[in-house]
Amino acid sequence: MSTATTETPSAWETAVARAAVYELLTRVLAFPTPAHWERLVEGVLPVASGLTTGDAAVDGPLGEVLGDVDRFAAAAGGGRALDELRDAHQRLFTHIEPEDCPPYETAYEPGDVFRQSDTMADVGAFYRAHGVQVGGVERERPDHLVTELEFMALMAVKEAHALAERGPDEVAECERTQAAFLSEHLGRWAPSTGRRIAAVGTSALLRDAGALLAAWLERDMEHFGVTPLEVLDEPVPRPEPDDGGCGAEMMTVGGTVGPAGEPDPVPVELGARRGAVPASEER
Repeated sequence: MSTATTETPSAWETAVARAAVYELLTRVLAFPTPAHWERLVEGVLPVASGLTTGDAAVDGPLGEVLGDVDRFAAAAGGGRALDELRDAHQRLFTHIEPEDCPPYETAYEPGDVFRQSDTMADVGAFYRAHGVQVGGVERERPDHLVTELEFMALMAVKEAHALAERGPDEVAECERTQAAFLSEHLGRWAPSTGRRIAAVGTSALLRDAGALLAAWLERDMEHFGVTPLEVLDEPVPRPEPDDGGCGAEMMTVGGTVGPAGEPDPVPVELGARRGAVPASEER
């Protein structure tokens, strides 16, 4: 990957450029708040505007997304453009999990709720090993598309920092983490999600971002020389909730019983607040 002024980028320049693409996708595909768009226009766009990979499959949609953002920024002063983008985002992802284009990794994964919980626990372990947790002001599940993209942006930044300030061991750890996360998680399902976004999005910006997402992840997996452990192309239809009192919505804590002698159900909340955790919590 190179800029308009650099034909043969260094490893540091490549890591910085990769971080910019991941953050571009993160900000465009997140729910469009003023804060996201301020960061996108003022922080990401100036860095990403000069990027090129030499791969037409990536550079085409990358140029379209950058042009869309530039045009949107020019039209968003009165707020109407941002409102229209919010409407398009809500139609695409809806307030409940959509069937056409769900933004959650576990929606594409066959199996029961226990396998889904294991997947989210493994994703969370990647995050904790590098000092972050999902949550904070914008609370979301660990397997959400934007959360996983944000993690890859963070890891590319950490790789750039390791190349500049740390040493080969830290660089190797950052590379290993990114390769594993692509192979075991993001690369399994997000390329398919990108193609779905490109097909059903009602906003040109979202459609172009979907095409970039699919092409970019294929390219980045080639960069690390990895393939997905499995390819998850289709969302898995979820069964209707069991009305027999044994659904996945509630779990029980052993030893806690209600007045009738039966276990009290305790709601389980997915996700936690973002914040630093001890770096010693290795995955």
